Amino acid sequence: MGDRLIFEPSWEKAIAKQDRIRIEQLHEKSPIRHGELTWLPIRAAMNHQGSLLAMVLIQNGEEETFKAERIFLNYYENKRGMVASSRFDSPQVVVLPDTSMPWTFVFPKTSLHQRPLLMHWEVKLSKNSYD
Repeated sequence: MGDRLIFEPSWEKAIAKQDRIRIEQLHEKSPIRHGELTWLPIRAAMNHQGSLLAMVLIQNGEEETFKAERIFLNYYENKRGMVASSRFDSPQVVVLPDTSMPWTFVFPKTSLHQRPLLMHWEVKLSKNSYD
């Protein structure tokens, strides 16, 4: 069975055409890896409040449905190490097996360990539990 690209309903209504095309192209050229949950970087930015916005394509190659509830994510930049880490509870983020879904995670200003350069970055799910 081929993998699917889905958009959360609020994204479906509000996503800019160029962002949709960019995500569709990333999905096409980056097949889901069987047995892995991967986080492909799409765009990083800072907002007016000093928070870090990391848009990623979550690809679920695992057999279980992924839910972004009570998870810890780390934002890393190449050669700089961890730049931010935060706990997220986003119940609207549900990614079925063999499915990809874009989402923007907002790391609050207080979660930043250093100022992001917004280049050569990745997001990783923390192995630690912070419940």
